[in-house]
Amino acid sequence: MTETETKVTAAIDEAAKTNSPMTESKLVASVNADEDIPAVDADVRDSDTVELKEVEAKGKAPESRKDPREDPIGWMNSLIPGAVHKVNYRLLDWVQQLAIEEEDKRQMLPGKSDAVTKNQFLSFLRDGSLLAKLANRLQPGTIKTIHEGEAAKDKTNQTSNINAFINFAKEKACLSEEQIFTAADLQEKGKAGYQAVFNTLMQLALKAQSVFEQKGIDAEQLIQTASQVVPTNLIQTILNFFRRAQPAQTPKTLAKETEEKDKTTTVEKVVEEKQAEEEVCKKVIQTGNVDTPAVAVH
Repeated sequence: MTETETKVTAAIDEAAKTNSPMTESKLVASVNADEDIPAVDADVRDSDTVELKEVEAKGKAPESRKDPREDPIGWMNSLIPGAVHKVNYRLLDWVQQLAIEEEDKRQMLPGKSDAVTKNQFLSFLRDGSLLAKLANRLQPGTIKTIHEGEAAKDKTNQTSNINAFINFAKEKACLSEEQIFTAADLQEKGKAGYQAVFNTLMQLALKAQSVFEQKGIDAEQLIQTASQVVPTNLIQTILNFFRRAQPAQTPKTLAKETEEKDKTTTVEKVVEEKQAEEEVCKKVIQTGNVDTPAVAVH
């Protein structure tokens, strides 16, 4: 292990313990352009160094990060994509667990590794049935008819579910117009409507306990979940940096190595055969030089 790799390993261990922006800065600073970094050539080294500096700029936490309890959208916009996906999962999980009491009736949340993209987030809510159930759980009897199953595949029924939820958010949750999404945000705008939908659900999640006496979302846990994504991504980038610095084996180099190996094997085989022949010759010569005992003539 080179001196640089040792420094990076130590910095990674420290980052895992402290999980602070200052530690992240030290981690990136430990990889210096003047260090003896193994690379295929100077171009690879220079390009990777530039890329690493760009990641450092992106990975640093803002000096005054927004609070999700005060500004959910501002806070969400301050996160890196990976952190947003983790938050999406947590929010959807809260919605479904509260809306559907029977665990066996809950659907599997989309995404992988507890991470949900913006499109997956919107698609999971698009038919409005889960939203309508959430409204009835927070305020029983609010929505008389919920279209679900096959009926929820019809867009008119989807719109009916969504509008019923929107009315609940206005009248029962007392959210302002700016805090409530529209049916178009969820059904037609794609990712452009994501922020409005996210904001409405976050507002409800934060008010669930105080307004409806139902379990709300843990904002502190949400912040912690999002913050843990940043150092993990940065460390992975550092590790990838060193992996890319190693010479890549192309099909051409692999073929050349195979050819050289075959040549070596052939030469070794010829040498072994030659040695075997010489041994046989030596034995024949030695046998011919042995004195044959005289035979008496009668």
